[in-house]
Amino acid sequence: MLRNILVVLFLFTFAFAEKNAVMIHAHSIDISYTSEDGKVKKTTIARDSDLRCRKIPFNAREYWDGSYASRDVAEYCKKTFITAAGKLSPMKIHKDIETFGELEVLEFLEEMQDDKEMLFVDSRKTQWFESLTIPSAINIPFIYFTERNKWIEEKKETLKRFGVKGDKTPYDFSKAKTILFFCNGVWCRQSPQMIEALLELGYPPKKMKWYRGGMQSWLSVGMTSTRTAESRVNDN
Repeated sequence: MLRNILVVLFLFTFAFAEKNAVMIHAHSIDISYTSEDGKVKKTTIARDSDLRCRKIPFNAREYWDGSYASRDVAEYCKKTFITAAGKLSPMKIHKDIETFGELEVLEFLEEMQDDKEMLFVDSRKTQWFESLTIPSAINIPFIYFTERNKWIEEKKETLKRFGVKGDKTPYDFSKAKTILFFCNGVWCRQSPQMIEALLELGYPPKKMKWYRGGMQSWLSVGMTSTRTAESRVNDN
C-alpha cells in the first residue's frame, strides 16, 4: 500500500514539474507582515527551483573552475554575487548568540507570526534594503548605532521599537524583544557591528540571533526574496 502511494506521489510530482517551470520545495512557510508602506501583505517563503536549470550538462571540471557560467548555463540560471568585499566573519560572534542557517530563519519567521516580541532586522543601509530583502524583514541600518553622535533620534526610536526602556544608559532591557539580524553575507560586517554596538549598550545576548549567510546565502539556494515574492504577494 505504502509503495503504491509513493508511486502515485512520484508520478504527480513528475507531472507537475513537466508543466511548471518553478517547483517549490518542502521547506516553505506562509507568512503575513506589514510592509514599509503600512500595508499588510501575505506571501510564501520557500526554496524555488527553476526546473529548466536541471537540464544543464554537468562537467565537474568546468563546474569548479567557473567556466560553466559562460557557456551552457542560461541567464535565468546564473547567480552572481560580490565575493571580494568586506571581511569574513567567524561562525559565532558571541557565546550566547545563536548563529542561524536558512532552516532556522524559516522557523524563526514562522514563530514570529504569532509572537509580537520577535523582530527580523535587515541591518543594511536603506539603499540595499530597498533593492532587495527577505519578506517580513524591517530595515534598521547599522549606522544608527555605530556612528556615534549621529542618528540620535533614530537610535532612540529604534530602542523603543526593540522594547528597551529609558533614554540613556543604563537602559531597562527587561522587555527587550528577540531579534534576528542579517546583512549581505559572511563578508558583511554590518549586522555584526550592529550586534556589537547593542552588546555595548547592555542588550541581552540571548535575545539576539544572527543569520551569518545573509542575502548571499539566501539567494544562492533560491529562497524567496521581495523580488521573487512580487508575483505571489496579495494585499489584504
